[in-house]
Amino acid sequence: MRFLTGFEARSVSFNAGLGVKTISEMTVPLGMMYNPSDRLALDFGIRYASVSRTPTDTTPKVTVSGPTDVQVRAVYQVIPDRVVLTLAGNVPTGKTKLSDPEQQAVGAVASELIPFPVSSFGTGANVTTGLAVAIPVAGWAVGVAGAYRLSGAFTPLIQRDTSYKPGGELRFRIGADRVVGQGRVSLGFTYSSFSQDEWGGASFFQPGKRYISQASWSFPVGNLGLALYAWDLYRTSGTVLLNRGVTEKQNVLTAGVAASVQLGRSVLRPQIEFRKHTAGVDKLEAAGQLLSLSARLSMPVSESFALTPAVRFDTGNIVSGATYGFTGWGLSVGIRATL
Repeated sequence: MRFLTGFEARSVSFNAGLGVKTISEMTVPLGMMYNPSDRLALDFGIRYASVSRTPTDTTPKVTVSGPTDVQVRAVYQVIPDRVVLTLAGNVPTGKTKLSDPEQQAVGAVASELIPFPVSSFGTGANVTTGLAVAIPVAGWAVGVAGAYRLSGAFTPLIQRDTSYKPGGELRFRIGADRVVGQGRVSLGFTYSSFSQDEWGGASFFQPGKRYISQASWSFPVGNLGLALYAWDLYRTSGTVLLNRGVTEKQNVLTAGVAASVQLGRSVLRPQIEFRKHTAGVDKLEAAGQLLSLSARLSMPVSESFALTPAVRFDTGNIVSGATYGFTGWGLSVGIRATL
């Protein structure tokens, strides 16, 4: 049995003109993983999070704090390393009824461009079932998976007792990887479609489809391990059913390089990543970019206890009419104990 916890803090400061001075978040995760048998794996996770949004005007800072939803998952290997069945659930323990200022604070950490540890406090109950199959094909290990998520309703506004029910999500994924020389190449593609969201029991919003493409290549260079990676998330326009309004289509393109350096029993993993966000109704236009520098140190203290401290620095801009720059930092410590 393994237990995971730690601490993570992230803060981003914006240049004048955007209307917000800083957005910060602090989280404490708690997780547990248990394998009752060689074929069955169980895991549980929850976080305590605190989000703060500080405007540039005289409006007071808004802070939202509390536990997130509990996430539980069971993974069963029907045929070991060939067919895997997954059942996951989201237990609604997080805060969902928020005021308008609290909605702004929580919405700020759900950014498509700037990643935060927790992007949502609560989304109501949901259940996800999935099946994955792996087969060898011409020297490649090919995996095909499908999953469906059924979501329950929750009340998002404290001033209105009206329920919001996200539509179900149907997801398909295909992936492949193989050894190339002394390295490994991995490729993946995911497609997601959604049924209509409901507001107060009536159809309200038709989300757009999502397409995610991924690629990575890891290989040794002397005593170093290097990994080059890239992924792209494209979201088609959604439709507000009440007035036939159309939301923006969006694209997030990310590329990076990570290294691993052996330092005795510890491993240092520096990383650099670039992210570009584009959005638009008619055509995709610049919406922002992000450059992140980070480093993580995996430190085994004993056979059953390990620490993983990490630091990061962010710089970039958001395009909203004009271009607004920002800088950010992050600190974290992960703790893993095995019994």
